Amino acid sequence: MDARTKQGGPAIEPAIAEPKGAWAQSLQIVFRVAFAGMLVLALLWGVSNIRQVPAQSRAVVLRFGQFDRVRDAGLLIAWPHPIEQVVIIPARDTQIRLGSANDPRPPENNYLGLRNDAAARQNGDFFLTGDSGVVHLDAHIYYQISDPEAFVLSATHVEPALYRIYEASALSLLASRELDDVMVARPERPAEEASLSANQRQQLHLDLMAAMNRRLADLAGRHAGFGVEISRIDLSAALRSRAERAYEDVLTSIQGADQRIAEARTLAERKAQDAKQNHDRIIVSANAAAAERVSQATSQTAEVSALAETMKTSSREALLTQVFNERIGAILKKVGQVTAVDPRNATRLVLPGAPP
Repeated sequence: MDARTKQGGPAIEPAIAEPKGAWAQSLQIVFRVAFAGMLVLALLWGVSNIRQVPAQSRAVVLRFGQFDRVRDAGLLIAWPHPIEQVVIIPARDTQIRLGSANDPRPPENNYLGLRNDAAARQNGDFFLTGDSGVVHLDAHIYYQISDPEAFVLSATHVEPALYRIYEASALSLLASRELDDVMVARPERPAEEASLSANQRQQLHLDLMAAMNRRLADLAGRHAGFGVEISRIDLSAALRSRAERAYEDVLTSIQGADQRIAEARTLAERKAQDAKQNHDRIIVSANAAAAERVSQATSQTAEVSALAETMKTSSREALLTQVFNERIGAILKKVGQVTAVDPRNATRLVLPGAPP
């Protein structure tokens, strides 16, 4: 102890000397660089969730795994991960094609017929119609995100669930329809039935979309929704390969029969036209002959007709006298000799020739 300590004064500790040497200075530099690096990393971590939300997109912010808020396109400021997690999803009016990201179905459509081997799962797109027809549906389904919270929380299950909902809805719809209500299978049907079937085919994709949306709304009502709704469905139908060939053979036969019927109708029409022309020609000839005969009969009976008209106003004796007077002159001109006999005279005449 020094004198000041003995006298009761404050104790003074000896000063610590700074380390000297190359190693000590190197350690100081390393610590300072590490501290600056930690500050930079902390700053980068603090601004890591400040980002620009692209156009036609939305950002869903999860705080500690729970839904917190939704932000539209623009600048987004969020706490860094893992405090807040940002999930970018399409905007409300964006149509998303089902299976565009990860299609669990086979890459090519199975139009070769039903499979009976280990690849039988590829039969999922074949459906049975109400009249026991088997049809393959190729559906392009588009959906929109209506509830971002439900969509993000169940994102990994959305598309598989939509496939199951599609198959269940299509199965129930096609079971209540005939094959002609799905595709043109029997073109020989009457025009009214064909028109009704055409309307049913146009209505099928709308009915399928409504059925899928009803199932999605039912799940949402039970708090198990996926936050999506179907916005459009494009359908194309095809038959199994063997059935398609059979229908093509039937269609070929129908077309051949229609062609032969058309040819027969053309021939019948031609014969009908020829018969009509012959009919018209016969009618014209008959009318001309009848007119000529009527004219001849009229000319031949004109004198008799004139006498008949005259008899209406004169007596028979006067008419006979008139006819006698008109014709006796021509008759007398043709004879060589005329002998007049008084009928009241009793004189008898001897005439040559055979007795009457």
